[in-house]
Amino acid sequence: MIKKIRINKRLTALTVWLLFSIVGVVSAQQLISLQPARAIELALQNNETVRKAEKVVERAKANLRVSKAIYLPQVGVTSEYQRQKNGDIDERDYLTRAQMSMLLVQFGEIPEALDTAQEEVRKAEIDYERAKKESVHAVRNLWHNIILTQEEIEQRRAIEVELKEKLRGTIGKHEEKRIRFLSRLNTELELSEQQLALNELQRRFDVDTAELIRLTGLDPLAQVALSQSLPDDEITLNDAVEFALVNSLDLRDLRGDIVRQERLVAETLWNRFPELSAEARYKDLHLLLEQHQQNRTWDAKALYDPVILDRERDVSSTFETNPRTQDGWEVRFNLNIPLYDGKKTANLRSVELAELERIQLEYTEKTKLIRVAVRRDYRAVANAKERMEIEEKRLSIRQQQLRTIERVLDEVTFDIPIPGYQGLTFNDAFQSQAQFTEAQRVFYQARRNYAEAKEKLRETMQWIE
Repeated sequence: MIKKIRINKRLTALTVWLLFSIVGVVSAQQLISLQPARAIELALQNNETVRKAEKVVERAKANLRVSKAIYLPQVGVTSEYQRQKNGDIDERDYLTRAQMSMLLVQFGEIPEALDTAQEEVRKAEIDYERAKKESVHAVRNLWHNIILTQEEIEQRRAIEVELKEKLRGTIGKHEEKRIRFLSRLNTELELSEQQLALNELQRRFDVDTAELIRLTGLDPLAQVALSQSLPDDEITLNDAVEFALVNSLDLRDLRGDIVRQERLVAETLWNRFPELSAEARYKDLHLLLEQHQQNRTWDAKALYDPVILDRERDVSSTFETNPRTQDGWEVRFNLNIPLYDGKKTANLRSVELAELERIQLEYTEKTKLIRVAVRRDYRAVANAKERMEIEEKRLSIRQQQLRTIERVLDEVTFDIPIPGYQGLTFNDAFQSQAQFTEAQRVFYQARRNYAEAKEKLRETMQWIE
């Protein structure tokens, strides 16, 4: 029996030690103090949306390098082996050539594959910048929410402490029959409202913090403390408009479209250029001028294909199809001048010009819309700030009104009314309590609306500095 008790004591001690070890690990969980600049930096580095957009850019650039591979030297080896047997005669034939080519110059239209690859890179880079800006704005919005939630929690906890103290005094006065029971219930109701608001804020703080941790790529179990609030932006309306026009990714995209479309308009003139091809050869060295009808592109290329392994074939062999060696020189030239193409070039130019004008009009329209949007959001910030200041005054008035009514009702006895307060009832106290609670909710929401309006203006300006 004693042995069992000792074993149980050891197990209990071991359990307690493990429990304290686990608690120590949890309590020793890393506490990370974040500053706004650091949080934004982490979001740009670790956020999956930003990283996916970055990989799309890398893929587009790799495709562009594939399209540009034809502009680099091309080297290869071609080998042939043939064998035939006729009676006792066994003939074998070997031929190996080295192939080295280089595109010297290309003129005419930009090839369609290259143009598509370049556009993919440009669009991907714009989407990447957009993903970064969206990530920054998401972090800033969460930062505002968390800071305001922390401030509201602190303020409501201070009120909770006051209400608990008030409730203790109210209970004592009620037990002494100095105040009515309804006064005690009113205080309990007010305390319950504050505690409910605190619980809701704590849950909101937990969710927003988890979302911030997700955006920044931190350890999900980490404890995060925000070091400071985001500073207010001091900027005039004119500067805000200029910021928006400079930073707008939509305008940047349209400017790229305009540049490309201007090039396409100019490239329609290549349809009037003569169809031209030529070749000059000296021994194994070739200079070629080739035309690609689909892209209206002319390529000047150098080709050198010397024989590096050769065994002469029997001239009478049926396999003899091409000369084994190339001696001397050769020149070939072909020119075709189009005189009339049924107005094809003119119509193609009209198509591209119409598209260019459409993009220019869209750019102008977008510029005007941005100016109006910045002005609207700028004014919305001013409206939200004024509303917040008004609701702060209203909250102060409602609080003073409630406290005054409570003091008056606490001093009213059952038989002797106080002059000037004969018409005051507990219904007035309940109504004042409801008005104070609503004023608190409206004020705190007004503060959040003000923060959201400021960040909305930043998003319209696409300003992430």
